Amino acid sequence: MSAKKSVKSYLTPKEVAELLMVSTAAVRLWAESGHLKARVTAGGHRRFKLDDIKTFAANKNIQLNTKTSDNPKILIVDDDIDFAEYLKTLLKIEISNVDVEISLDGFDAANKLYDFTPSIMLLDLKMPGLDGFQICQRVKNNPLQNHIRVIAISGDVTSSKIDKIQAVGAETCLKKPIDVSVLIKQLALN
Repeated sequence: MSAKKSVKSYLTPKEVAELLMVSTAAVRLWAESGHLKARVTAGGHRRFKLDDIKTFAANKNIQLNTKTSDNPKILIVDDDIDFAEYLKTLLKIEISNVDVEISLDGFDAANKLYDFTPSIMLLDLKMPGLDGFQICQRVKNNPLQNHIRVIAISGDVTSSKIDKIQAVGAETCLKKPIDVSVLIKQLALN
C-alpha cells in the first residue's frame, strides 16, 4: 500500500553482469551450475540478491564494478529545458572531460540512470510525475545506484525542503538561479 521505502532487493541478470563485469551468459551459467545463488520468478526469470553477489565475488576474487568511467558523468534532471541546457553548457565549460546528459522528467531519468550511469545527479525538486524527493529516494535505495551523488536544485528552497531532501540522501540543495562558484565547489571535480 505504501511506497515509502521500496528497497530493490533483487537484481536482474543484466545488473549482476554489470556489477561483476562479465556477460549475462556467464551469469546464467554460474546460476545454472549452482555457483551463484538465484531465485526464479513465477515467470521463469532469474533474480539475485546483492548479498549473494558480494559473497560470490569475494569467493571468486572478483572486484565489483561500481564506477564505469574515469570521466565524471553528470545527469541533469530538470523539467525546465532552458535551465537544463544552460547547466549542461556551463558544466562542459567549467569541468574538463565531463560527460553530461539531460532528463526532463523523473521517468526518463530512471532510464538514463541505467543507460548513462552517472556519478553525480543534479536534481530539480519540483517536477511533474516523479518529483526530486521520490527520484532521490529511489536512487539511494537501489544498491546499484546508491553511490551516485545527488545535489538538489530548486527555485523554492526552504529549510524544511533542504531537511527533507537530505533525509532521503541528497548532499545539499542549491537555489536557482544557480551560483556557479557554489555549484563548482560542491561538485569538487577539478
